Amino acid sequence: MISSTRSRRRTSSRQMPSRTPIRCSFTTAFLRRSTMSPTTALTSATRLRLPRKGGTDVPRITRATLATHANDLGGKLWNPAIRWTVKHAVFVVLEDDAGNTGLGECWCFDTAPEALLAFLRTEVLPHFEGVDLAHVEGITNRLIDRATLTARHGILTSALAGIDLAVWDLRSQQDGLPLWRKLNANGSGTTSLYASGGLYGQDKTVHDLAREMAGFAAQGFGLSKMKIGGLSMDEDLARVHAALAAMPADAKLIVDGVYSYSAQEARQIYEALPEGRIEAFQSPVKAFDFAGMAELSRAGVPVMALEAEYRREVHAMLVHEAQIAFLQTAPIASGGVTGVRALADLCSGTRTRLSLEVSSTGVALMAACHIAAAEPLVAHVEYHSVHQVYFKEFGLGPGFDPRTFTLPGSPGLGVSLPEPELSAANYGNAPAAFQEPQKRP
Repeated sequence: MISSTRSRRRTSSRQMPSRTPIRCSFTTAFLRRSTMSPTTALTSATRLRLPRKGGTDVPRITRATLATHANDLGGKLWNPAIRWTVKHAVFVVLEDDAGNTGLGECWCFDTAPEALLAFLRTEVLPHFEGVDLAHVEGITNRLIDRATLTARHGILTSALAGIDLAVWDLRSQQDGLPLWRKLNANGSGTTSLYASGGLYGQDKTVHDLAREMAGFAAQGFGLSKMKIGGLSMDEDLARVHAALAAMPADAKLIVDGVYSYSAQEARQIYEALPEGRIEAFQSPVKAFDFAGMAELSRAGVPVMALEAEYRREVHAMLVHEAQIAFLQTAPIASGGVTGVRALADLCSGTRTRLSLEVSSTGVALMAACHIAAAEPLVAHVEYHSVHQVYFKEFGLGPGFDPRTFTLPGSPGLGVSLPEPELSAANYGNAPAAFQEPQKRP
């Protein structure tokens, strides 16, 4: 359990119908900035003590802890939509009355994590107070139905994803099984990872990019991803050609357009690249341009979309109408294990496979790997070269070889949050509207 002795204050108890009130205590650690780059810092922790119901042996949630981390990226890297200064992560830690601890993560692309933390504390976690783990899905569905009136669908799905992942971690620990085996006893137990990088950078040349992509291949990645859409089409095509030339002939590439092009432009780019070398064209057009994605699919472009989408009706349009090659989803944004399983059901019997997005921490990566090891419709999982919070602590950092990677054999997710390191908290992740990254002319 992560905790801190600094700046503790207590909130008033909140009465819930037919339930014992939750006692909340909020702990904030103010952290010292490190000169190392990137740095990872615990910025806050919130602990909710949930009373155990007497007279039952059924596993129940007894405590919830929220923690946030800030990863200082220095603003030296960007894509066409965002310049990376500080990236926040929000974690949910649940304990049951058997003494097990489950870990989950929520999607957080915000300038600061306080809105998501407040929403979890007041609108979500109280509903899971002291409940049997078998009843979690029912509560989740009622909260989703209630969002029809509250209009909080997006932040709710992110919050529920963290809870869902933590609950599945608890369930698999109770059965003494790794998460992937709990999900599917006949699963492969293996994960296909691709290296993700190729961002634009301060003073970063095409030669630097080529060396970066060659390094991914040398590390053992047969598939890598790079960004386009920040320069003119000719300049970005030159970058892609340089990356491909630096990689082995059998290595493939995902190009991420970050919603930058029209369908016609995206098709021109794809047709200008070597046949058989492009695994997918991620986010080639605007997120709402279903007709454009359908046009590209009919033209043979392997479209991959949309990483942070959570609406099932949009997923259905992408699969059945746009007929994209890869439905990309972040488990921490689309409902956790339960959400990805629903998407696998949606894709079953179609031409669309799943690709799991990860761009935050080792917690999200481990969760995605377990899901992929259990679900045959998952084609690959993103291994990010920039967003690497806790990668080293979880054995995913320097020297990582995707060819020999195996999931932990211990029950559950197989990882837990390290003890917090006190360093500086800094809010300032800058969307393009506030701090312009670099866009094509």
